[in-house]
Amino acid sequence: MKFQDKVDIFDDMGKNLVEDLPIETLSPLLNPYMLKILDFFKRTAFINLKKLEYILQTGEIGYTSTMRQDEIQMPHYSRSWAIMENAEALIDIILKKIRVKEDDDSNIALLPGNEVLMIQIPSERIRAAAGNDTALSVAGVATLQALSELFDITPLTDPEGCNILKSVLFGRYPQSKSFPPNNPLFSLLTPSHLQEGIGCGFRGITINNIVALTQKRTFDAVILSSILEQAAQYEIGNTVGWFERYNLLGFVYQSFNADRVLYDLITENKKGTIGDVVVSLIKIGIEDEIIKPKKKYYPYKLFSGYKIYSVRDYAKWNAYTCAGLLAAVLVNCGASRSAQSVSSAISTFCDLLMFESGGLPDPDCGRVMATALGLSHYNHDIFSSGGTGVLSLDHILVRNNSGFVAPCLAAAMCLDSGTQLYRPEVTSEIFFKIRECDPIFEGPLINKIVDAAIEIKDKI
Repeated sequence: MKFQDKVDIFDDMGKNLVEDLPIETLSPLLNPYMLKILDFFKRTAFINLKKLEYILQTGEIGYTSTMRQDEIQMPHYSRSWAIMENAEALIDIILKKIRVKEDDDSNIALLPGNEVLMIQIPSERIRAAAGNDTALSVAGVATLQALSELFDITPLTDPEGCNILKSVLFGRYPQSKSFPPNNPLFSLLTPSHLQEGIGCGFRGITINNIVALTQKRTFDAVILSSILEQAAQYEIGNTVGWFERYNLLGFVYQSFNADRVLYDLITENKKGTIGDVVVSLIKIGIEDEIIKPKKKYYPYKLFSGYKIYSVRDYAKWNAYTCAGLLAAVLVNCGASRSAQSVSSAISTFCDLLMFESGGLPDPDCGRVMATALGLSHYNHDIFSSGGTGVLSLDHILVRNNSGFVAPCLAAAMCLDSGTQLYRPEVTSEIFFKIRECDPIFEGPLINKIVDAAIEIKDKI
């Protein structure tokens, strides 16, 4: 093992699941179930057949933005192809096109409602690819070819139809690099040419989509957002060398209720405030001998009784503060049953913690505070109704930290009782249906991940 740290893991009911688990078993690099989740994100694309059929019937092909959705109206190019009626035939053809061999792990399923195809391309194609766009490109081209075969769309029989198919699935490139807002082809992650630089692949998903995938189960949404964030930290290189233990400890204490710090902070302060969570956290830090007063006399203890603290193990103290951060958000947003206050709750917690701890750094050494202040300012002042749930993990307001803010935003959206203008039920309706075709996100996730960690415990 690289690190000697071992933790006890508790579920969201306070039940002990495992003791003395090495933190490395909960690394996105090693945990089999986390890798299975990440693989799902890379291999899966979706085709909205109903939307595809509607666009072709109306000729509204390739518009560029939500503000200009009526820009292109070409009813003279419309096609009355019965796509919905031929969904099963499409599935058979697409599956043959994407397969590498008969027994590979490719899969196609119709989501409940029979309007959306979920296409999982085989792992062999991912291994042979340079990037993570293979699911989109392979699923899209296979669908084009399937439609061509079903409805006899060829350069000889219908040359204009060939161009229409390309535009309806892949947009108006080169006029527009991104897919149009009504695009029938989409995935859980942002295409690589629209990502915010290298290493941001797993951050191209919105908070609402995470909430929908986990059926608004708060602890599962926290875990899933953390897995994606920490996988991104590994991908971008933020966890190489010095900071791997720092991120791993923050990951397991904030999102896996390690040593029951998170659970205890919530239960102790279920009728309290953010300040109460801070006071409880300081007490736990002293009891666990992670922080201590520097000295008993001036200037380390002021005449008012105010104490200056020192930290024995900063990586572990940061992990405790990240758990406290999430606890503060759960107490605050849970009390109001709304997500509006999440950015204020985060910044208030950071501020109070620095004062209460005698100047020790807030979570993630100021990055969390900076993210919260930017999020609060833009959401309330400039973006107005904004909407926490529609922000992606790599959004400029969310990404400037080591992955410890997104779990708080996901938790707040799970606790929201419908106060947000952009609710998950509105923006991410399709993703609520995925677990009915694939149980990978079926909760509680912590049990599955801990079971996978136990399997590799003796191999680390």
